[in-house]
Amino acid sequence: MERPAEKPAYRTLSQRELEGLALQLIQALQRSYEPGRDRVITPDNVYQPGREAGRADLEAFMEHVLAPGSGVEGVQHLDRCLADLAAGRHVLFLAEHRGNLDVPSFSVLLQRAYPRAQEILRRLVYIAGRKLNESSDFIKMFSEKYSRLVIVPRRDFPPEPVGGSEKEREEFESFRQYATRINRAAFRELVRLKKAGHIFVLFPLGGRLKPDADNRPVRETTSYLHSFDTAHLVSMDGNALPPEARMEDERPIQAKVVFRIGPALDCKAFLAAERERFEARRGSGELPPEADYEQEVVEHIMTMLERLRLHGDYGAPSA
Repeated sequence: MERPAEKPAYRTLSQRELEGLALQLIQALQRSYEPGRDRVITPDNVYQPGREAGRADLEAFMEHVLAPGSGVEGVQHLDRCLADLAAGRHVLFLAEHRGNLDVPSFSVLLQRAYPRAQEILRRLVYIAGRKLNESSDFIKMFSEKYSRLVIVPRRDFPPEPVGGSEKEREEFESFRQYATRINRAAFRELVRLKKAGHIFVLFPLGGRLKPDADNRPVRETTSYLHSFDTAHLVSMDGNALPPEARMEDERPIQAKVVFRIGPALDCKAFLAAERERFEARRGSGELPPEADYEQEVVEHIMTMLERLRLHGDYGAPSA
């Protein structure tokens, strides 16, 4: 029987050494990668199960970059998560997103921290924008290691042409129809997979936290909450792959990375409390009459994530 690979001993590495290990990882991933496979998103491949080939190489590399003190806190709340799944309830994780190594970081650290980690990890499906597939084979070679449900987010839509040429209007309508087909197929898969006991992971920010962006959270996050019974917020501190304008230009660093899992929120009760809170704030004049309820909810979720990261709780009000 083959013995499992031993966890590499952590030591501080120079950037040159780290990039040398990254090159070895890329070469290992290339050996099992199939260029073009499911790269272009169609209604038939919106659900892309994680590919095990090469995942162990990626997670072994993460052992070199996750500095001492890295970990997952709040794992006791995952017992409730698994109990909810066993009872047929549908579970959503709302997570902070800082870099393109967040997913393998969480996988490695959860395996260290939680005895039942595999019961969680094998169920996780990340809701991802199509760019992780279609931007390049290099990016997909990494992202395909973990299960994804691919959508066309609103931010990918071109501006609707006002007074533009007939060609511009036709191109916009063609893209809108394409996005509608993809997103409808994704919703059907979401319904099927959550009934099968999968946990969906959604990043309310939509993409990575970037210092040169407005980082406005995605209002559609609120719509997802209506489709689930319970939600856990997952905060994150630290990042082993700081963002760059081009994902291909990003370079790994050694960093302390800490995730914190919050207690279960009853989605129905939470949304009811958020509606009451929204109406009270608008009635008092704290919000303008044209304030958007769904946007206000996701803004509050981001505040709760920050509170969880800094203080270990959601703050009030929460359900």
